[in-house]
Amino acid sequence: MAPKSQDTMTSEHNRMVRPVQTVKNMRKSKFYKDPLALLGERSFKDPEEIPADVTGTPIQEFYRDATIFLTGGTGFMGKVLVEKLLRSCPHIKHVYLLIRPKKGKEVHERLDDIFSDRLFKRLKHEVPKYHHKVSAIAGDCSLPSLGISQQDRDRLIEEVNIIFHGAATVRFNEPLKQALKINVEGTRSILQLAKQVKRLKSVVHVSTAFANCPNKEIDEKFYAQPKTYEEILKSVKDCTDEEIEADLPKFIGNWPNTYTFTKATAENVVKIEGAGLPLAVFRPAVVITTYQEPIRGWIDNLYGPVGLIIGAGTGVLHTFYLNKKTVTDMVPVDLTVNSLIATAWKTGETARIQETTPIYNYVSSAQNPVSWGEFISLNQKTGILWPTVRAIWYYSFWPTNNKLLFTLATFLFHTLPGILMDFICKLTGRKPMLGKIYDRLSKVGDTLEYFATQEWKFTNYNVQNLWKEMTPEDQSIFFFDMEQMSWRYQTEALCLGLRVYMLKDDVDTLPKARKKWNRLYYAHCLLKGAVGLILCQIAVSTSLYIVRNFTS
Repeated sequence: MAPKSQDTMTSEHNRMVRPVQTVKNMRKSKFYKDPLALLGERSFKDPEEIPADVTGTPIQEFYRDATIFLTGGTGFMGKVLVEKLLRSCPHIKHVYLLIRPKKGKEVHERLDDIFSDRLFKRLKHEVPKYHHKVSAIAGDCSLPSLGISQQDRDRLIEEVNIIFHGAATVRFNEPLKQALKINVEGTRSILQLAKQVKRLKSVVHVSTAFANCPNKEIDEKFYAQPKTYEEILKSVKDCTDEEIEADLPKFIGNWPNTYTFTKATAENVVKIEGAGLPLAVFRPAVVITTYQEPIRGWIDNLYGPVGLIIGAGTGVLHTFYLNKKTVTDMVPVDLTVNSLIATAWKTGETARIQETTPIYNYVSSAQNPVSWGEFISLNQKTGILWPTVRAIWYYSFWPTNNKLLFTLATFLFHTLPGILMDFICKLTGRKPMLGKIYDRLSKVGDTLEYFATQEWKFTNYNVQNLWKEMTPEDQSIFFFDMEQMSWRYQTEALCLGLRVYMLKDDVDTLPKARKKWNRLYYAHCLLKGAVGLILCQIAVSTSLYIVRNFTS
């Protein structure tokens, strides 16, 4: 691919990191009238065949004629990685995705389902001949040797050059034995396969920035665990899930859940079993919606901060236990994937001279911190432009880190309305749902409390140096510099993206949604006024009662 001119790159970069307009100015902009332009669905390029003799950037050339094996390709980050590789590395040879049969569907059907996602709309438009470069490999990371047939295993050994291991169970409270099978034994199986691959250039193990969360300061290095991964596997071998759950702290120690514990254990596997491989560990923070590519604001899950925004934006969630002053570590998924692609490149280029396995902490707090309060405020300011027809009440969200206030607010704003609305539903013959929703939200809140009330100090010097070592052309194509990333620009499209991609409430309902939003606003004001009058009446009556009894 021919290098871009400096002017072109500067223009693209300015467009990428420009701050959001004010809400007042946004209403005057074309984005308010044409939301698809804000999401980037109006800016797709025409298809372009890149001749084989055209030299690309250093990263693009690293992926030239490369065959990639990817686990976790059906997940959130995996989909974005596949899309980016196929669209931005024009001479890539092939991508194999490890996929397990699910819900009666064969792996090839599931592969077709993946590419039916709106995420791939740009790829289909700009690189219409992408499909022959992708194949499914039937397997399962929870099975011995990944559950891959011998024929497929032989093919991978002969053809693969680059491995991305991103498969993991991300359920915080997954039963420990199952989490160990997927996150730990799956990692060991990947490394065993990698040692057999004949023309291996690079392996990247995707961990998490919170794998070592019992430490408040987390550097780009391995951390010791009380037991080796072999000792941990042996300790649970003869235990039932019920026995483990009954005494979980004994097994996971200071870790808050099975997810972070098993990801830390997987790093222990990498440290012990990865010797001699061109290997790196990539640790992203909480991965959220796309920043820029291939469309803005895309996501396909409700984990972490994104779940809070949707809950508050639909009028379901009114309080949450968190510290607004605490810095939260989030990274956009497209920037994360760009950094992951660059990590594989750097690992392959320096494999012969690296003495230890390099680790990359891809976090935001080290260069561009944002607090929970700032993040919530930014989303509130832009979210009012993109209400959803699925909203049940106007935005009213009061997070607190005071346990007493949180308990009281939960009772007043969640428990009581849930009981009342479910009672009305029963009277009118409809299915009661709000109570169950609040029960689930309570469980989610208990799980996230650990991360919403604490903060960690991360270092990311390897990531910063990686960025500096890239050419300007690669920095433009594979942008991931968190220092230049704008939180305002991120939240500009986040709320619109959530309603379109998660709530499946497309932009053609915006006029109707805005009318409903106005009605909910007036209803909200009336309710606050009524409650205020009732409280005033109670206060006056109480005061009169005290005065009468005091004077008598």
